[in-house]
Amino acid sequence: MRYEGKAKKVYATDDPGLYVVEYKDDATAFNAQKRGTIAEKGVVNNAVTSRLFPYLEAAGVPTHFVRKLSDREQLVRAVTIVPLEVIVRNRAAGSFAKRYGVEEGIDLDPIVIEWCYKSDALSDPPINDAAAVALGFATPDELETLFELSTRVNDALVPFFEARGLELVDFKLEFGRTADGELVLADEISPDTCRLWDLASGERLDKDRFRRDLGGVEEAYQEVLRRVLAEPAEATETGDAHVHEHDHAHDHEHDHAHEHDHGASARAGDQHGVYVAHPTGERATSGLRARPTGDGPHHVVVEVMLKRSILDPQGRAVEATLKRLGHDNVSGLRIGKRIELTVEGAAAKIEAQLADIAENVLSNPVMEDVEVRYVSDERDRHD
Repeated sequence: MRYEGKAKKVYATDDPGLYVVEYKDDATAFNAQKRGTIAEKGVVNNAVTSRLFPYLEAAGVPTHFVRKLSDREQLVRAVTIVPLEVIVRNRAAGSFAKRYGVEEGIDLDPIVIEWCYKSDALSDPPINDAAAVALGFATPDELETLFELSTRVNDALVPFFEARGLELVDFKLEFGRTADGELVLADEISPDTCRLWDLASGERLDKDRFRRDLGGVEEAYQEVLRRVLAEPAEATETGDAHVHEHDHAHDHEHDHAHEHDHGASARAGDQHGVYVAHPTGERATSGLRARPTGDGPHHVVVEVMLKRSILDPQGRAVEATLKRLGHDNVSGLRIGKRIELTVEGAAAKIEAQLADIAENVLSNPVMEDVEVRYVSDERDRHD
């Protein structure tokens, strides 16, 4: 055994690049001042993490997870843990509410991301960017990567849990460095590391039931497991989660259709055709040539932008630079990418191909909106 912590044991394997992690039923709170056991906690946390880490990988978050081995064990990539816990807060709760004297449950806009130095002896104290860099815990570039990956995790998990009748109030993340220096998500995501409230009742279904002696701890963990493993339509008995997910997708499409219909009227008389590619596969069209015609060649411009709900650190940095240079009237700056390509083939055959390329290769549908424009000739690509 290489290491035993409060919640897990880590074992070496014949491959130095791989470890086996075993999840325990031991429970601790308040920096191990309170100790106990939660029956089957290790099974629940292993199963929840084994479900969520591949989901996050698909959302563009690299992780150490390889595969689940048994009810309590999983195979992971060997990493060196960064000594910083990342706390992501969507609502005020726990120590945050107590620290600032605010009511639990108030919405935080923007979301709050905090660093804490991983040290049981020091009770995991909060730490700022400058101190983390000065003490050698992370480089400035690594802190930026941690911030970006943590916001990406939040933007992927909030709708995942909402579709299952749960609100992700806050959560803790840990990251590790691989042998080649890549930062990847490590540790676990479970009722141990997340505050999860039932959307309908507000009932706490997480470790707070242990921390605050609320009772029903095992039942809460099992309920989270049931919902995480279920499809959204099956996650709640009332089916409210399924309705919520459907409404969210409908609103998302409606917003983009409205946005681009407005843009079309401003371009009246041009020769551009536009559609917006959605993760659902549906597209909103506008412009005089909303579909390619003929056998080509078809000149295409693909524009990709982060969703409005996702923080844009690069755009924020450029905006800050502009303000330092005296451009105080600039706000809301966001940075995207533009891709140009030419496609040969009959119009009827290339539409689905372009949608697949735009949605699954050139963009990440969890984080980004993508727009495909057909232009009348190659010169228009640069207009």
